[in-house]
Amino acid sequence: MSSSLTSTISASLTPEYDALWHKLHPLQHEMIITGVGRRVYPLLEYQFSGMNPEKMYTTSVHFEYVDDKKLRFCKGKYVESVSQEKKEAPRKVQHKSGAKLGSKWMASSVNFEDVRISNKKMREEEDSSNVHLHAQHRYLPVLTISEEGGSNYEIRLPHTVFITATLYHIDEVCKIKTESNEYAKSNREDRRRPRAAESSATSPPIKKSRKETPAHEEAVLVASVPAVLNSIPSIPTNDPVLLRTLPFSSAGLFTQTQSSSTIPAVQVVPPANSLNAFSAIPWLNPLNNPYLLAAMGLQFPTISFPYLPSTPYSPLTPTSSISPDSQPTQPEDPVNTVVIDKVIKEEADV
Repeated sequence: MSSSLTSTISASLTPEYDALWHKLHPLQHEMIITGVGRRVYPLLEYQFSGMNPEKMYTTSVHFEYVDDKKLRFCKGKYVESVSQEKKEAPRKVQHKSGAKLGSKWMASSVNFEDVRISNKKMREEEDSSNVHLHAQHRYLPVLTISEEGGSNYEIRLPHTVFITATLYHIDEVCKIKTESNEYAKSNREDRRRPRAAESSATSPPIKKSRKETPAHEEAVLVASVPAVLNSIPSIPTNDPVLLRTLPFSSAGLFTQTQSSSTIPAVQVVPPANSLNAFSAIPWLNPLNNPYLLAAMGLQFPTISFPYLPSTPYSPLTPTSSISPDSQPTQPEDPVNTVVIDKVIKEEADV
Protein backbone atom coordinates (compact mmCIF):
# COMPACT_ATOMS: atom_id res chain seq x y z
CA MET A 1 0.00 0.00 0.00
CA SER A 2 1.15 3.49 -0.81
CA SER A 3 -0.44 6.81 0.07
CA SER A 4 -0.04 10.37 -1.19
CA LEU A 5 -0.10 11.59 2.42
CA THR A 6 1.28 10.08 5.60
CA SER A 7 -1.75 8.87 7.53
CA THR A 8 -3.10 5.97 9.55
CA ILE A 9 -5.79 5.33 6.91
CA SER A 10 -5.15 2.07 5.07
CA ALA A 11 -6.98 -0.29 2.73
CA SER A 12 -6.45 -3.86 1.59
CA LEU A 13 -8.31 -6.40 -0.47
CA THR A 14 -10.51 -8.93 1.26
CA PRO A 15 -8.77 -12.31 1.75
CA GLU A 16 -10.88 -14.11 -0.85
CA TYR A 17 -10.06 -11.77 -3.72
CA ASP A 18 -6.58 -10.86 -2.51
CA ALA A 19 -5.55 -14.51 -2.94
CA LEU A 20 -6.82 -14.54 -6.53
CA TRP A 21 -4.95 -11.34 -7.42
CA HIS A 22 -1.73 -12.77 -5.96
CA LYS A 23 -2.25 -16.02 -7.88
CA LEU A 24 -2.82 -14.29 -11.22
CA HIS A 25 -0.09 -11.65 -10.93
CA PRO A 26 2.94 -13.85 -11.87
CA LEU A 27 1.05 -15.32 -14.84
CA GLN A 28 0.80 -11.96 -16.64
CA HIS A 29 -2.75 -11.30 -15.55
CA GLU A 30 -5.08 -10.66 -18.54
CA MET A 31 -8.26 -8.63 -18.10
CA ILE A 32 -10.91 -8.89 -20.82
CA ILE A 33 -12.41 -5.64 -22.15
CA THR A 34 -15.35 -5.38 -24.55
CA GLY A 35 -17.21 -2.70 -26.47
CA VAL A 36 -20.25 -2.71 -24.18
CA GLY A 37 -18.18 -2.91 -21.01
CA ARG A 38 -16.90 -5.79 -18.85
CA ARG A 39 -16.81 -6.11 -15.09
CA VAL A 40 -13.39 -6.24 -13.44
CA TYR A 41 -12.68 -9.73 -12.08
CA PRO A 42 -11.38 -10.57 -9.51
CA LEU A 43 -13.44 -7.88 -7.79
CA LEU A 44 -11.88 -4.84 -6.27
CA GLU A 45 -13.26 -5.44 -2.78
CA TYR A 46 -11.53 -3.48 -0.02
CA GLN A 47 -11.40 -3.34 3.76
CA PHE A 48 -10.76 0.08 5.34
CA SER A 49 -9.09 0.96 8.59
CA GLY A 50 -7.74 4.09 10.33
CA MET A 51 -10.64 6.38 9.39
CA ASN A 52 -12.08 8.90 11.80
CA PRO A 53 -15.46 7.45 12.78
CA GLU A 54 -17.00 10.94 13.07
CA LYS A 55 -15.88 12.30 9.70
CA MET A 56 -17.41 11.91 6.26
CA TYR A 57 -15.52 10.15 3.47
CA THR A 58 -16.05 9.34 -0.21
CA THR A 59 -14.24 6.68 -2.18
CA SER A 60 -13.49 6.27 -5.88
CA VAL A 61 -11.38 4.15 -8.18
CA HIS A 62 -9.55 4.79 -11.45
CA PHE A 63 -6.96 3.03 -13.62
CA GLU A 64 -3.57 4.46 -14.49
CA TYR A 65 -0.91 3.40 -16.99
CA VAL A 66 1.94 1.34 -15.56
CA ASP A 67 4.29 2.17 -18.43
CA ASP A 68 4.35 3.54 -21.97
CA LYS A 69 4.42 0.12 -23.65
CA LYS A 70 2.01 -1.68 -25.92
CA LEU A 71 2.02 -5.47 -25.70
CA ARG A 72 1.40 -7.93 -28.52
CA PHE A 73 1.07 -11.65 -27.90
CA CYS A 74 3.37 -13.52 -30.28
CA LYS A 75 4.68 -17.11 -30.15
CA GLY A 76 3.41 -17.80 -26.66
CA LYS A 77 4.58 -14.60 -24.99
CA TYR A 78 3.96 -10.85 -24.88
CA VAL A 79 6.27 -8.64 -26.94
CA GLU A 80 6.59 -4.97 -25.97
CA SER A 81 6.64 -1.97 -28.28
CA VAL A 82 6.27 1.78 -27.85
CA SER A 83 2.67 2.81 -27.41
CA GLN A 84 1.28 5.38 -29.84
CA GLU A 85 -2.03 5.81 -28.03
CA LYS A 86 -3.03 9.23 -26.79
CA LYS A 87 -2.87 9.31 -22.99
CA GLU A 88 -5.81 11.05 -21.37
CA ALA A 89 -6.62 11.90 -17.80
CA PRO A 90 -8.04 8.79 -16.08
CA ARG A 91 -11.73 8.75 -15.29
CA LYS A 92 -12.66 8.31 -11.63
CA VAL A 93 -15.74 6.32 -10.72
CA GLN A 94 -17.15 7.11 -7.28
CA HIS A 95 -18.66 4.44 -5.10
CA LYS A 96 -22.44 4.22 -5.39
CA SER A 97 -22.85 4.77 -1.60
CA GLY A 98 -21.64 8.35 -1.87
CA ALA A 99 -20.43 10.11 1.31
CA LYS A 100 -20.58 8.12 4.57
CA LEU A 101 -19.14 8.28 8.07
CA GLY A 102 -15.82 6.59 8.64
CA SER A 103 -17.50 4.15 11.02
CA LYS A 104 -19.83 3.03 8.24
CA TRP A 105 -16.99 2.49 5.78
CA MET A 106 -15.01 0.40 8.22
CA ALA A 107 -18.00 -1.68 9.36
CA SER A 108 -18.08 -3.85 6.21
CA SER A 109 -16.17 -4.54 3.04
CA VAL A 110 -16.51 -2.16 0.09
CA ASN A 111 -16.49 -3.41 -3.51
CA PHE A 112 -16.64 -1.70 -6.91
CA GLU A 113 -18.57 -4.38 -8.74
CA ASP A 114 -20.47 -1.81 -10.80
CA VAL A 115 -17.30 -0.59 -12.55
CA ARG A 116 -17.06 -1.65 -16.19
CA ILE A 117 -14.06 -1.36 -18.50
CA SER A 118 -14.55 -0.85 -22.24
CA ASN A 119 -12.42 -0.26 -25.33
CA LYS A 120 -14.87 2.34 -26.69
CA LYS A 121 -14.60 5.94 -25.58
CA MET A 122 -18.27 6.71 -26.22
CA ARG A 123 -19.30 4.29 -23.47
CA GLU A 124 -18.10 6.80 -20.88
CA GLU A 125 -20.70 9.28 -22.12
CA GLU A 126 -23.49 6.71 -22.05
CA ASP A 127 -22.80 5.24 -18.60
CA SER A 128 -21.01 6.90 -15.68
CA SER A 129 -19.72 3.54 -14.40
CA ASN A 130 -17.88 2.74 -17.67
CA VAL A 131 -14.17 3.47 -18.01
CA HIS A 132 -12.38 3.58 -21.34
CA LEU A 133 -9.10 1.65 -21.50
CA HIS A 134 -6.81 0.88 -24.43
CA ALA A 135 -6.30 -2.76 -25.32
CA GLN A 136 -2.84 -4.40 -24.93
CA HIS A 137 -1.66 -2.03 -22.17
CA ARG A 138 -0.79 -2.48 -18.51
CA TYR A 139 -3.01 -0.78 -15.94
CA LEU A 140 -3.02 -0.46 -12.16
CA PRO A 141 -6.23 0.16 -10.15
CA VAL A 142 -5.94 3.15 -7.82
CA LEU A 143 -8.25 3.61 -4.81
CA THR A 144 -8.84 7.20 -3.69
CA ILE A 145 -10.26 8.05 -0.24
CA SER A 146 -11.37 11.66 0.08
CA GLU A 147 -11.95 13.15 3.52
CA GLU A 148 -14.65 15.83 3.64
CA GLY A 149 -12.91 19.19 3.97
CA GLY A 150 -9.59 17.41 4.27
CA SER A 151 -7.04 15.42 2.29
CA ASN A 152 -7.16 12.76 -0.40
CA TYR A 153 -5.51 9.38 -0.02
CA GLU A 154 -4.47 7.23 -3.01
CA ILE A 155 -3.83 3.54 -2.40
CA ARG A 156 -2.04 1.33 -4.98
CA LEU A 157 -1.57 -2.42 -4.65
CA PRO A 158 1.26 -3.62 -6.97
CA HIS A 159 -0.10 -7.17 -7.37
CA THR A 160 -3.32 -5.81 -8.98
CA VAL A 161 -1.58 -4.91 -12.24
CA PHE A 162 -3.29 -6.43 -15.31
CA ILE A 163 -3.01 -6.42 -19.11
CA THR A 164 -6.07 -5.44 -21.11
CA ALA A 165 -7.00 -7.90 -23.86
CA THR A 166 -9.98 -8.77 -26.03
CA LEU A 167 -9.48 -12.53 -25.51
CA TYR A 168 -7.44 -14.81 -23.29
CA HIS A 169 -4.06 -15.92 -24.59
CA ILE A 170 -2.83 -17.61 -21.41
CA ASP A 171 -4.82 -20.74 -20.64
CA GLU A 172 -3.90 -20.82 -16.95
CA VAL A 173 -5.32 -17.34 -16.38
CA CYS A 174 -8.55 -18.33 -18.14
CA LYS A 175 -8.81 -21.53 -16.08
CA ILE A 176 -8.35 -19.79 -12.72
CA LYS A 177 -10.93 -17.13 -13.52
CA THR A 178 -13.44 -19.64 -14.87
CA GLU A 179 -13.21 -21.90 -11.85
CA SER A 180 -13.45 -19.07 -9.31
CA ASN A 181 -16.06 -16.86 -11.02
CA GLU A 182 -19.58 -18.08 -10.36
CA TYR A 183 -20.82 -15.95 -13.27
CA ALA A 184 -18.51 -17.59 -15.81
CA LYS A 185 -20.27 -19.34 -18.67
CA SER A 186 -19.06 -22.86 -17.80
CA ASN A 187 -20.05 -22.45 -14.17
CA ARG A 188 -23.50 -21.30 -15.16
CA GLU A 189 -23.93 -24.46 -17.22
CA ASP A 190 -22.74 -26.62 -14.29
CA ARG A 191 -25.34 -25.01 -12.02
CA ARG A 192 -28.10 -25.59 -14.58
CA ARG A 193 -27.49 -29.38 -14.71
CA PRO A 194 -28.34 -30.18 -11.05
CA ARG A 195 -31.33 -27.84 -11.19
CA ALA A 196 -32.57 -29.56 -14.34
CA ALA A 197 -32.14 -32.99 -12.70
CA GLU A 198 -34.08 -31.89 -9.61
CA SER A 199 -36.90 -30.41 -11.68
CA SER A 200 -37.19 -33.55 -13.85
CA ALA A 201 -37.45 -35.75 -10.73
CA THR A 202 -40.32 -33.73 -9.23
CA SER A 203 -42.19 -32.71 -12.38
CA PRO A 204 -44.70 -35.03 -14.16
CA PRO A 205 -43.55 -36.87 -17.29
CA ILE A 206 -43.66 -34.72 -20.35
CA LYS A 207 -45.17 -35.71 -23.67
CA LYS A 208 -42.78 -37.49 -25.97
CA SER A 209 -41.56 -35.49 -28.91
CA ARG A 210 -41.53 -36.79 -32.45
CA LYS A 211 -37.78 -37.46 -32.24
CA GLU A 212 -38.29 -39.73 -29.20
CA THR A 213 -41.27 -41.65 -30.68
CA PRO A 214 -40.41 -45.37 -31.15
CA ALA A 215 -40.21 -46.70 -34.68
CA HIS A 216 -43.18 -49.08 -34.33
CA GLU A 217 -45.43 -46.31 -33.00
CA GLU A 218 -44.45 -44.07 -35.88
CA ALA A 219 -45.28 -46.90 -38.33
CA VAL A 220 -48.76 -47.25 -36.80
CA LEU A 221 -49.33 -43.53 -37.16
CA VAL A 222 -48.33 -43.60 -40.79
CA ALA A 223 -50.55 -46.60 -41.52
CA SER A 224 -53.57 -44.93 -39.95
CA VAL A 225 -53.37 -42.00 -42.32
CA PRO A 226 -55.43 -42.70 -45.48
CA ALA A 227 -53.51 -42.54 -48.69
CA VAL A 228 -54.47 -39.78 -51.07
CA LEU A 229 -54.24 -41.13 -54.59
CA ASN A 230 -55.21 -38.00 -56.44
CA SER A 231 -55.71 -34.60 -54.89
CA ILE A 232 -57.13 -33.07 -58.10
CA PRO A 233 -60.95 -32.90 -57.92
CA SER A 234 -62.91 -34.61 -60.68
CA ILE A 235 -64.76 -32.53 -63.23
CA PRO A 236 -68.45 -32.34 -62.32
CA THR A 237 -70.98 -33.74 -64.80
CA ASN A 238 -73.22 -31.19 -66.51
CA ASP A 239 -76.85 -31.65 -65.62
CA PRO A 240 -78.94 -31.98 -68.85
CA VAL A 241 -82.04 -30.65 -67.08
CA LEU A 242 -80.17 -27.53 -66.09
CA LEU A 243 -78.75 -27.08 -69.58
CA ARG A 244 -82.25 -27.15 -71.11
CA THR A 245 -83.12 -24.00 -69.16
CA LEU A 246 -80.32 -22.02 -70.78
CA PRO A 247 -81.45 -19.42 -73.38
CA PHE A 248 -78.93 -20.64 -75.94
CA SER A 249 -78.04 -23.93 -77.50
CA SER A 250 -76.18 -26.32 -75.21
CA ALA A 251 -74.38 -28.07 -78.05
CA GLY A 252 -70.72 -28.59 -77.31
CA LEU A 253 -71.05 -28.01 -73.53
CA PHE A 254 -71.08 -31.67 -72.60
CA THR A 255 -67.71 -32.86 -71.38
CA GLN A 256 -68.70 -36.44 -70.59
CA THR A 257 -70.58 -39.17 -72.45
CA GLN A 258 -74.33 -38.77 -72.07
CA SER A 259 -77.14 -41.22 -72.51
CA SER A 260 -78.73 -41.67 -75.93
CA SER A 261 -81.79 -39.70 -74.88
CA THR A 262 -79.78 -36.58 -74.12
CA ILE A 263 -77.38 -36.67 -77.08
CA PRO A 264 -78.29 -33.85 -79.49
CA ALA A 265 -78.80 -34.44 -83.19
CA VAL A 266 -75.77 -34.45 -85.41
CA GLN A 267 -75.20 -31.04 -86.93
CA VAL A 268 -73.56 -30.37 -90.25
CA VAL A 269 -70.32 -28.53 -89.63
CA PRO A 270 -69.64 -25.92 -92.31
CA PRO A 271 -66.17 -25.60 -93.74
CA ALA A 272 -63.78 -23.54 -91.68
CA ASN A 273 -63.29 -19.95 -92.62
CA SER A 274 -59.62 -19.05 -92.91
CA LEU A 275 -60.33 -15.63 -91.47
CA ASN A 276 -62.29 -16.95 -88.51
CA ALA A 277 -61.31 -20.31 -87.09
CA PHE A 278 -64.22 -20.27 -84.63
CA SER A 279 -66.77 -20.32 -87.47
CA ALA A 280 -66.18 -24.07 -87.81
CA ILE A 281 -67.67 -24.56 -84.30
CA PRO A 282 -71.43 -24.01 -84.48
CA TRP A 283 -72.06 -22.69 -81.00
CA LEU A 284 -69.00 -20.40 -81.24
CA ASN A 285 -70.04 -18.97 -84.59
CA PRO A 286 -71.72 -15.58 -83.98
CA LEU A 287 -73.93 -16.09 -87.03
CA ASN A 288 -75.44 -19.24 -85.56
CA ASN A 289 -75.37 -18.20 -81.88
CA PRO A 290 -76.07 -14.48 -81.35
CA TYR A 291 -76.45 -15.15 -77.64
CA LEU A 292 -72.70 -15.64 -77.44
CA LEU A 293 -72.05 -12.01 -78.36
CA ALA A 294 -74.82 -10.84 -76.02
CA ALA A 295 -73.23 -12.79 -73.17
CA MET A 296 -69.96 -10.98 -73.84
CA GLY A 297 -71.72 -7.60 -73.85
CA LEU A 298 -71.40 -7.26 -77.62
CA GLN A 299 -73.87 -7.01 -80.48
CA PHE A 300 -73.34 -8.57 -83.86
CA PRO A 301 -73.18 -5.72 -86.37
CA THR A 302 -75.68 -5.54 -89.21
CA ILE A 303 -73.96 -4.48 -92.41
CA SER A 304 -76.14 -3.02 -95.17
CA PHE A 305 -75.05 -4.13 -98.62
CA PRO A 306 -76.11 -2.38 -101.95
CA TYR A 307 -78.84 -3.96 -104.03
CA LEU A 308 -77.53 -6.31 -106.66
CA PRO A 309 -79.94 -7.43 -109.46
CA SER A 310 -80.39 -11.08 -110.06
CA THR A 311 -79.41 -10.68 -113.80
CA PRO A 312 -76.18 -8.87 -114.34
CA TYR A 313 -75.73 -6.30 -117.12
CA SER A 314 -74.50 -7.83 -120.39
CA PRO A 315 -71.38 -6.17 -121.68
CA LEU A 316 -71.59 -4.10 -124.86
CA THR A 317 -69.96 -5.68 -127.87
CA PRO A 318 -68.95 -3.54 -130.86
CA THR A 319 -70.50 -4.23 -134.30
CA SER A 320 -68.94 -3.94 -137.74
CA SER A 321 -71.04 -0.83 -138.69
CA ILE A 322 -69.94 1.13 -135.67
CA SER A 323 -66.34 1.94 -135.27
CA PRO A 324 -64.87 1.79 -131.83
CA ASP A 325 -63.93 5.50 -132.01
CA SER A 326 -67.34 6.78 -133.09
CA GLN A 327 -69.83 8.21 -130.61
CA PRO A 328 -73.12 6.41 -130.08
CA THR A 329 -76.08 8.03 -131.95
CA GLN A 330 -79.41 8.81 -130.40
CA PRO A 331 -82.63 7.68 -132.17
CA GLU A 332 -84.30 10.39 -134.27
CA ASP A 333 -87.43 12.05 -132.97
CA PRO A 334 -90.10 12.20 -135.83
CA VAL A 335 -91.54 15.53 -134.63
CA ASN A 336 -88.15 17.23 -134.65
CA THR A 337 -87.45 15.87 -138.13
CA VAL A 338 -90.63 17.39 -139.60
CA VAL A 339 -89.87 20.78 -138.10
CA ILE A 340 -86.36 20.77 -139.47
CA ASP A 341 -87.51 19.81 -142.95
CA LYS A 342 -90.08 22.64 -142.99
CA VAL A 343 -87.47 25.23 -141.95
CA ILE A 344 -85.09 24.06 -144.67
CA LYS A 345 -87.82 24.25 -147.33
CA GLU A 346 -88.78 27.84 -146.40
CA GLU A 347 -85.18 28.98 -146.62
CA ALA A 348 -84.85 27.42 -150.05
CA ASP A 349 -87.92 29.30 -151.38
CA VAL A 350 -86.61 32.61 -150.23
